[in-house]
Amino acid sequence: MTRDKKAALRAEGRERRRRPSDDEPQNGGEPRQEHEEPTQDHGQREERPRANREPPRGAEGDEIAELATHARELLRSVRGVEAESVSGIGRTPNGWKVMLEVVELRRIPESTDVLASYEVELDGDGRYLGFSRGRRYSRSQAEGGAGS
Repeated sequence: MTRDKKAALRAEGRERRRRPSDDEPQNGGEPRQEHEEPTQDHGQREERPRANREPPRGAEGDEIAELATHARELLRSVRGVEAESVSGIGRTPNGWKVMLEVVELRRIPESTDVLASYEVELDGDGRYLGFSRGRRYSRSQAEGGAGS
């Protein structure tokens, strides 16, 4: 038997286990009657159709730049701080998460400035969902380096 045939048989078996046919017994060996409502008695789970989830949609470079600019503007309007850089953009189940780095406290020399990471959440259409401040650190603090 070839590898492809084995894979097809395994997939077919998984599909059968996932969706029992109407002919197969479901309630303790008794076939379910058409007029009976599915019950949750005796530890039986009601079979519910699974939602067809679409895989996360990607974004073009222009859309990413727009999201970053929009997140910067939102953080400026809500928190009153200017983002120094964008450190990350990623998909979430509800839309987008944009990580921004902000100078919270300017010092001399600049290497001692205190920075903070802010996470701005946007929905799929780029509307504001929320923000939160993550970690605070000094500019000279290396993240994940050999010395830390």
